[in-house]
Amino acid sequence: MRMKTILVTTDLSDLSKKAFPLARDLAEKYGAKIVVCYVEEHRVPPLVIEYPGVGFDDMLQHQRERAKEQLERLAEEQLGGELDTELRVIDGMAHVGIVQLAEELPADLIVMTTHGRGFFSHAILGSTTERVVRRAPCPVLVVRQKNGE
Repeated sequence: MRMKTILVTTDLSDLSKKAFPLARDLAEKYGAKIVVCYVEEHRVPPLVIEYPGVGFDDMLQHQRERAKEQLERLAEEQLGGELDTELRVIDGMAHVGIVQLAEELPADLIVMTTHGRGFFSHAILGSTTERVVRRAPCPVLVVRQKNGE
């Protein structure tokens, strides 16, 4: 098996940390690069719409900088400094951004977590993981939350 690039997705939650040990082990075994991706899904607060002088662009820039700092801490904590690692903060809808990045790299594998919600939550909220699995240009390894964790 040839594996040069592993894309690990995170929403910066504790659950998403569960993808890192597996991705790290695979990267070490195959000598692959790890690209850690966080997608910033901007939600516009009502005040920004009502008061354009608030500085929407400044707010977005601040969110991106904060996300990059959190991503750097997470990658250092989970991967250390020994592996070839790249960090990406991208804007947009999570599943679209992940699939586009996987195509652009190109990624040989995507590693991500899922909440494993029940049918009702999935039907109402949808699933980023499911959407990525359906559209990804490469295999997707899904790490699921165990019951009670």
